[in-house]
Amino acid sequence: MLFTLNPVYANGIIHLDGQLSQSMKWTKYSKDNKLNLKFLLLYLAKSDTGRDLIRAANNKAKSYGLGLYDVILPGRGSITDTTLIRRFSQDNPDKISYESRSKVFINSELNQYDALLDLSHELTHFVYRTSFNPYDHKFTLPKFIESTVEGEGGEVHAFLTECRVLNELFPKRVQSRYNCKKIISSDTGKISKDLAIKKFYSIGPYYSNFKTKLDLHGISGDFPLISRSEVGFVSSAYGMPYPVAAYHEYQSVLTKVCENDKRRIAYMKVGEKGRTPASISKVKLAYLDRCSSLE
Repeated sequence: MLFTLNPVYANGIIHLDGQLSQSMKWTKYSKDNKLNLKFLLLYLAKSDTGRDLIRAANNKAKSYGLGLYDVILPGRGSITDTTLIRRFSQDNPDKISYESRSKVFINSELNQYDALLDLSHELTHFVYRTSFNPYDHKFTLPKFIESTVEGEGGEVHAFLTECRVLNELFPKRVQSRYNCKKIISSDTGKISKDLAIKKFYSIGPYYSNFKTKLDLHGISGDFPLISRSEVGFVSSAYGMPYPVAAYHEYQSVLTKVCENDKRRIAYMKVGEKGRTPASISKVKLAYLDRCSSLE
Protein backbone atom coordinates (compact mmCIF):
# COMPACT_ATOMS: atom_id res chain seq x y z
CA MET A 1 0.00 0.00 0.00
CA LEU A 2 1.15 3.52 -0.79
CA PHE A 3 -0.68 5.12 2.12
CA THR A 4 -0.82 4.31 5.82
CA LEU A 5 -3.46 6.70 7.17
CA ASN A 6 -5.64 3.82 8.31
CA PRO A 7 -8.25 4.02 5.54
CA VAL A 8 -11.26 1.75 5.82
CA TYR A 9 -12.54 0.22 2.59
CA ALA A 10 -16.22 -0.55 2.09
CA ASN A 11 -17.66 -1.28 -1.34
CA GLY A 12 -14.61 0.28 -2.97
CA ILE A 13 -15.00 3.61 -1.14
CA ILE A 14 -12.19 5.06 0.97
CA HIS A 15 -13.46 6.53 4.24
CA LEU A 16 -11.22 9.26 5.62
CA ASP A 17 -10.68 10.43 9.14
CA GLY A 18 -12.44 13.76 8.67
CA GLN A 19 -13.87 15.62 5.66
CA LEU A 20 -12.07 17.96 3.33
CA SER A 21 -12.24 21.45 4.79
CA GLN A 22 -12.61 24.77 2.99
CA SER A 23 -11.50 26.65 6.08
CA MET A 24 -8.65 24.60 7.57
CA LYS A 25 -5.19 25.04 6.07
CA TRP A 26 -3.97 21.74 4.70
CA THR A 27 -0.75 22.13 6.69
CA LYS A 28 -2.76 22.33 9.94
CA TYR A 29 -4.40 18.90 9.72
CA SER A 30 -1.68 17.66 12.07
CA LYS A 31 1.78 18.65 13.26
CA ASP A 32 3.27 16.07 10.90
CA ASN A 33 3.86 17.41 7.36
CA LYS A 34 3.85 13.89 5.96
CA LEU A 35 0.49 13.15 7.55
CA ASN A 36 -0.95 16.38 6.15
CA LEU A 37 0.08 15.34 2.65
CA LYS A 38 -1.21 11.79 3.14
CA PHE A 39 -4.62 13.20 3.94
CA LEU A 40 -4.71 15.07 0.64
CA LEU A 41 -3.39 12.09 -1.32
CA LEU A 42 -5.98 9.78 0.17
CA TYR A 43 -8.71 12.16 -0.86
CA LEU A 44 -7.22 12.56 -4.33
CA ALA A 45 -7.12 8.77 -4.65
CA LYS A 46 -10.94 8.68 -4.42
CA SER A 47 -10.93 10.16 -7.92
CA ASP A 48 -10.15 7.84 -10.86
CA THR A 49 -8.09 10.60 -12.45
CA GLY A 50 -6.35 11.28 -9.15
CA ARG A 51 -5.58 7.62 -8.51
CA ASP A 52 -3.87 7.25 -11.89
CA LEU A 53 -1.97 10.48 -11.29
CA ILE A 54 -0.68 9.33 -7.89
CA ARG A 55 0.46 6.01 -9.31
CA ALA A 56 2.37 7.73 -12.12
CA ALA A 57 3.89 10.30 -9.74
CA ASN A 58 5.02 7.55 -7.40
CA ASN A 59 6.75 5.78 -10.28
CA LYS A 60 8.53 8.96 -11.34
CA ALA A 61 9.70 9.62 -7.78
CA LYS A 62 11.06 6.07 -7.69
CA SER A 63 13.03 6.78 -10.87
CA TYR A 64 14.86 9.43 -8.82
CA GLY A 65 15.48 6.90 -6.06
CA LEU A 66 13.00 8.82 -3.88
CA GLY A 67 9.54 8.36 -2.42
CA LEU A 68 6.45 10.39 -3.20
CA TYR A 69 6.72 12.27 0.07
CA ASP A 70 10.24 13.37 -0.82
CA VAL A 71 9.11 15.22 -3.95
CA ILE A 72 5.93 16.94 -2.67
CA LEU A 73 6.48 19.67 -0.10
CA PRO A 74 4.70 22.70 1.38
CA GLY A 75 5.87 26.00 -0.07
CA ARG A 76 5.11 29.70 -0.42
CA GLY A 77 3.24 28.99 -3.65
CA SER A 78 2.05 26.03 -5.68
CA ILE A 79 4.65 25.25 -8.32
CA THR A 80 6.52 22.40 -9.95
CA ASP A 81 10.19 23.28 -9.81
CA THR A 82 12.52 21.57 -12.28
CA THR A 83 16.27 21.91 -11.94
CA LEU A 84 18.67 21.09 -14.76
CA ILE A 85 22.24 20.50 -13.68
CA ARG A 86 24.92 20.82 -16.37
CA ARG A 87 28.37 19.57 -15.51
CA PHE A 88 31.68 20.15 -17.29
CA SER A 89 35.19 20.80 -16.05
CA GLN A 90 37.59 23.58 -16.95
CA ASP A 91 40.02 20.90 -18.10
CA ASN A 92 37.50 19.24 -20.39
CA PRO A 93 34.72 21.71 -21.35
CA ASP A 94 33.75 19.62 -24.39
CA LYS A 95 32.42 16.80 -22.22
CA ILE A 96 29.05 17.80 -20.77
CA SER A 97 26.54 15.84 -18.71
CA TYR A 98 22.97 16.81 -17.82
CA GLU A 99 20.66 15.80 -15.01
CA SER A 100 17.07 16.95 -14.48
CA ARG A 101 15.04 16.67 -11.26
CA SER A 102 11.61 18.03 -10.34
CA LYS A 103 9.84 18.76 -7.07
CA VAL A 104 6.27 19.83 -6.33
CA PHE A 105 5.46 22.58 -3.86
CA ILE A 106 1.92 23.20 -2.60
CA ASN A 107 1.07 26.59 -1.11
CA SER A 108 1.08 26.08 2.65
CA GLU A 109 -1.55 28.81 3.12
CA LEU A 110 -4.25 27.03 1.08
CA ASN A 111 -7.20 25.30 2.66
CA GLN A 112 -7.52 21.54 2.18
CA TYR A 113 -10.02 21.87 -0.66
CA ASP A 114 -7.92 24.26 -2.76
CA ALA A 115 -4.70 22.43 -1.88
CA LEU A 116 -6.19 19.21 -3.21
CA LEU A 117 -6.95 20.83 -6.56
CA ASP A 118 -3.51 22.47 -6.70
CA LEU A 119 -1.97 19.08 -5.94
CA SER A 120 -3.73 17.48 -8.92
CA HIS A 121 -2.60 20.39 -11.10
CA GLU A 122 1.05 20.30 -10.07
CA LEU A 123 1.31 16.51 -10.17
CA THR A 124 0.23 16.70 -13.80
CA HIS A 125 3.22 18.94 -14.51
CA PHE A 126 5.47 16.65 -12.48
CA VAL A 127 4.39 13.45 -14.22
CA TYR A 128 3.76 14.43 -17.81
CA ARG A 129 5.80 17.47 -18.74
CA THR A 130 8.87 16.46 -20.71
CA SER A 131 12.07 17.87 -19.28
CA PHE A 132 13.58 20.33 -21.73
CA ASN A 133 17.26 20.96 -22.21
CA PRO A 134 17.80 24.69 -22.83
CA TYR A 135 21.33 23.99 -24.09
CA ASP A 136 19.93 21.92 -26.96
CA HIS A 137 19.44 23.64 -30.32
CA LYS A 138 15.87 22.27 -30.31
CA PHE A 139 15.06 24.58 -27.39
CA THR A 140 13.35 27.34 -29.35
CA LEU A 141 10.94 30.11 -28.43
CA PRO A 142 7.87 28.84 -30.35
CA LYS A 143 8.31 25.29 -29.08
CA PHE A 144 8.74 26.51 -25.52
CA ILE A 145 5.60 28.67 -25.58
CA GLU A 146 3.56 25.90 -27.21
CA SER A 147 4.76 23.19 -24.79
CA THR A 148 4.21 25.45 -21.78
CA VAL A 149 0.65 26.29 -22.76
CA GLU A 150 -0.80 23.30 -24.61
CA GLY A 151 1.84 20.56 -24.64
CA GLU A 152 1.70 17.34 -22.63
CA GLY A 153 2.01 18.24 -18.99
CA GLY A 154 1.57 21.93 -19.83
CA GLU A 155 -0.86 24.43 -18.33
CA VAL A 156 -3.92 23.33 -20.32
CA HIS A 157 -3.30 19.67 -19.46
CA ALA A 158 -2.82 20.48 -15.76
CA PHE A 159 -5.92 22.64 -15.61
CA LEU A 160 -8.06 20.02 -17.35
CA THR A 161 -6.86 17.47 -14.79
CA GLU A 162 -7.75 19.81 -11.95
CA CYS A 163 -11.27 20.30 -13.26
CA ARG A 164 -11.75 16.57 -13.91
CA VAL A 165 -10.72 15.77 -10.35
CA LEU A 166 -13.16 18.39 -9.10
CA ASN A 167 -15.93 16.90 -11.26
CA GLU A 168 -15.23 13.35 -10.04
CA LEU A 169 -15.07 14.28 -6.36
CA PHE A 170 -17.47 17.22 -6.11
CA PRO A 171 -19.62 17.26 -9.29
CA LYS A 172 -22.02 19.87 -7.90
CA ARG A 173 -19.18 22.36 -7.47
CA VAL A 174 -17.86 22.37 -11.04
CA GLN A 175 -20.40 24.90 -12.32
CA SER A 176 -19.79 27.16 -9.32
CA ARG A 177 -15.99 27.18 -9.64
CA TYR A 178 -15.35 30.12 -11.93
CA ASN A 179 -12.19 28.85 -13.62
CA CYS A 180 -13.54 25.40 -14.46
CA LYS A 181 -16.81 26.96 -15.56
CA LYS A 182 -14.87 28.82 -18.27
CA ILE A 183 -14.03 25.62 -20.11
CA ILE A 184 -17.37 23.81 -20.01
CA SER A 185 -18.84 23.64 -23.50
CA SER A 186 -22.32 25.14 -23.82
CA ASP A 187 -23.06 22.54 -26.50
CA THR A 188 -22.08 19.39 -24.62
CA GLY A 189 -22.03 20.51 -21.00
CA LYS A 190 -18.65 18.81 -20.67
CA ILE A 191 -15.12 20.03 -20.03
CA SER A 192 -13.62 21.02 -23.39
CA LYS A 193 -9.89 20.89 -24.19
CA ASP A 194 -10.37 23.01 -27.32
CA LEU A 195 -12.17 25.68 -25.31
CA ALA A 196 -9.44 25.56 -22.66
CA ILE A 197 -6.70 26.12 -25.26
CA LYS A 198 -8.62 29.05 -26.71
CA LYS A 199 -9.05 30.60 -23.26
CA PHE A 200 -5.36 30.22 -22.44
CA TYR A 201 -4.42 32.10 -25.61
CA SER A 202 -6.80 34.97 -24.80
CA ILE A 203 -4.45 37.70 -23.61
CA GLY A 204 -6.58 40.87 -23.73
CA PRO A 205 -4.57 44.12 -23.34
CA TYR A 206 -1.27 42.24 -23.74
CA TYR A 207 -2.12 41.42 -27.35
CA SER A 208 -0.50 44.33 -29.26
CA ASN A 209 2.80 44.29 -27.41
CA PHE A 210 3.05 40.51 -27.47
CA LYS A 211 2.17 40.32 -31.17
CA THR A 212 4.97 42.82 -31.86
CA LYS A 213 7.45 40.63 -29.97
CA LEU A 214 6.35 37.53 -31.89
CA ASP A 215 6.66 39.44 -35.18
CA LEU A 216 10.22 40.49 -34.31
CA HIS A 217 11.10 36.81 -33.91
CA GLY A 218 9.17 35.90 -37.07
CA ILE A 219 6.92 33.44 -35.25
CA SER A 220 3.53 35.17 -34.96
CA GLY A 221 2.15 32.70 -37.52
CA ASP A 222 2.89 29.88 -35.10
CA PHE A 223 0.20 31.15 -32.72
CA PRO A 224 -3.03 31.77 -34.63
CA LEU A 225 -5.13 31.42 -31.47
CA ILE A 226 -3.59 34.44 -29.73
CA SER A 227 -6.46 36.89 -29.33
CA ARG A 228 -7.52 40.20 -27.83
CA SER A 229 -10.35 38.50 -25.95
CA GLU A 230 -10.56 38.96 -22.19
CA VAL A 231 -7.62 37.37 -20.40
CA GLY A 232 -8.48 33.75 -19.71
CA PHE A 233 -5.80 32.58 -17.30
CA VAL A 234 -2.93 34.33 -15.54
CA SER A 235 0.37 32.83 -14.42
CA SER A 236 0.73 33.31 -10.66
CA ALA A 237 4.52 33.31 -11.03
CA TYR A 238 4.60 36.18 -13.56
CA GLY A 239 1.25 37.92 -13.05
CA MET A 240 0.46 37.85 -16.78
CA PRO A 241 -1.26 35.51 -19.29
CA TYR A 242 0.55 32.21 -19.78
CA PRO A 243 1.77 32.73 -23.39
CA VAL A 244 3.30 36.07 -22.37
CA ALA A 245 4.73 34.54 -19.19
CA ALA A 246 6.25 31.70 -21.24
CA TYR A 247 7.93 34.27 -23.51
CA HIS A 248 9.55 36.00 -20.55
CA GLU A 249 10.57 32.70 -18.97
CA TYR A 250 12.24 31.66 -22.21
CA GLN A 251 14.20 34.91 -22.32
CA SER A 252 15.25 34.44 -18.69
CA VAL A 253 16.37 30.85 -19.22
CA LEU A 254 18.20 31.68 -22.45
CA THR A 255 20.03 34.56 -20.76
CA LYS A 256 21.41 32.13 -18.18
CA VAL A 257 22.28 29.61 -20.89
CA CYS A 258 24.21 32.23 -22.83
CA GLU A 259 26.13 33.31 -19.74
CA ASN A 260 27.12 29.71 -19.08
CA ASP A 261 28.05 29.04 -22.71
CA LYS A 262 30.18 32.17 -22.83
CA ARG A 263 32.05 30.92 -19.78
CA ARG A 264 32.53 27.47 -21.33
CA ILE A 265 33.90 28.95 -24.56
CA ALA A 266 36.46 30.84 -22.50
CA TYR A 267 37.78 27.51 -21.21
CA MET A 268 38.22 26.12 -24.70
CA LYS A 269 41.81 26.70 -25.82
CA VAL A 270 43.30 26.03 -29.20
CA GLY A 271 45.88 23.26 -29.12
CA GLU A 272 44.39 21.14 -26.34
CA LYS A 273 44.19 17.45 -27.09
CA GLY A 274 41.22 16.44 -29.21
CA ARG A 275 40.12 19.98 -29.94
CA THR A 276 40.60 21.96 -33.14
CA PRO A 277 40.05 25.61 -34.07
CA ALA A 278 37.14 24.40 -36.23
CA SER A 279 35.41 22.76 -33.27
CA ILE A 280 35.77 25.94 -31.22
CA SER A 281 34.39 28.03 -34.08
CA LYS A 282 31.39 25.74 -34.31
CA VAL A 283 30.60 26.25 -30.64
CA LYS A 284 31.05 30.02 -30.99
CA LEU A 285 28.78 30.20 -34.02
CA ALA A 286 26.09 28.24 -32.19
CA TYR A 287 26.44 30.65 -29.28
CA LEU A 288 26.13 33.73 -31.51
CA ASP A 289 23.18 32.26 -33.40
CA ARG A 290 21.16 31.72 -30.24
CA CYS A 291 22.29 34.53 -28.02
CA SER A 292 22.03 37.36 -30.53
CA SER A 293 18.24 37.04 -30.33
CA LEU A 294 18.15 38.12 -26.69
CA GLU A 295 16.49 41.43 -25.99
